[in-house]
Amino acid sequence: MRKKQVLLSFLITFAVMSAAAGIFAFAYASRQAKNIPAAEESAPVSSAVSSAAVPSEEVSSALPELREVKLLMAGDNLLHLPVVNSGWQPDGSYNFDHLFANLKDDIQSADIAVINQETVLGGTEIGLSEYPQFNSPQEVGDAIAAAGFDVVMHANNHVMDRGFDAIERTMRFWKKYPNITVVGVNENEDEYNNIKTVEVNGLTLAILSYTDSTNGIPVPQDKPWLVNMTDEEKIAADIARAKETADFIIALPHWGIEYSYTPSENQELYARFMANLGVDLIIGTHPHVLEPIEWIDRKDGGRTLVYYSLGNFVSNQNESPRMLGGIAEVTIVKAGDEPAYIETAAIEPVVTHFEAGDLNYGVYKLSQYTDELAARHRLRTAGSYYSDSGHLFGVNWLRKLCEQVLGEWYTGEPSLD
Repeated sequence: MRKKQVLLSFLITFAVMSAAAGIFAFAYASRQAKNIPAAEESAPVSSAVSSAAVPSEEVSSALPELREVKLLMAGDNLLHLPVVNSGWQPDGSYNFDHLFANLKDDIQSADIAVINQETVLGGTEIGLSEYPQFNSPQEVGDAIAAAGFDVVMHANNHVMDRGFDAIERTMRFWKKYPNITVVGVNENEDEYNNIKTVEVNGLTLAILSYTDSTNGIPVPQDKPWLVNMTDEEKIAADIARAKETADFIIALPHWGIEYSYTPSENQELYARFMANLGVDLIIGTHPHVLEPIEWIDRKDGGRTLVYYSLGNFVSNQNESPRMLGGIAEVTIVKAGDEPAYIETAAIEPVVTHFEAGDLNYGVYKLSQYTDELAARHRLRTAGSYYSDSGHLFGVNWLRKLCEQVLGEWYTGEPSLD
């Protein structure tokens, strides 16, 4: 009996020791396995690599270089004389910083900011004028520069309003701001035959600008290169040149039907034409009201984003829909040698505000506009002559119009009905 007890004790002790040895061996093997370099693992190449296996600087160097550009564009800067008068100073000079004050932070935070300067800046020397043939003070350009814009578009239907002299004065004025790129007008044939590019954060952006019309005022016959007109042959040649040097191609057409909430057949045709030739982003102006935004699927498998119309940035027009414009906001990204693409895109609705007596001109984000401001707007205080029938100009109506025109692209506060 005692021998059996001794034997049983021996067997139990041996089993416990064997189990302990097994546990130790398993733990050792597991520890060794965690220190195997990633290249020796049998896991797929796409599996995540832990920082313990490969130094972080080696992981970083393996990733493609990521370059990013944040682009902003404002619509029609349309200076009727009441807008001009709002900038008059007691010493006889002009200052228009107030037109951009509420959006200056946004403009300056963008890597590249663009505006359509709807009127020529011929200056006071040749006489200021408004509709139907505009000429504005050059101090408007000073305010554009101070606000932080990098690109100014001049190809529009009012560019020939005051003839070659006013355009020449405009181009001469912009030479005082060499960091601002002016598109749509040209000093000579060589400039006409070359494209404008802007380099930002390691990306080269080609910026093409065209206008459908000069309001019946012909471009001088001896200077056919003066204004970029909408012409298929010209556009195709420019896009081909852009592809040789640019990472990303932007077209700024001045097109469409004034005061229409929907793009015309011609706009849609030219949008598809430019997209299929390789334009990545199209931002339109001219209708003075907002129009929809859409993606176009291209023949090459890419996609082109189209803002058909940004509406007015500022004006003295007298109908409610023309008080609502938009700021295009687009983030462009390029990873390594891969093609650049649009990572994010949005539109910030803005409201032109002015009061009776040509007072308090300014532009507000719709998200910051209030019914108290709307109640002081000249459209409300001046009576029905300045109002659309059938609605009350105010924040709720502006939101409804955004919902109507922009659809899912409008991401602000919803209207109440």
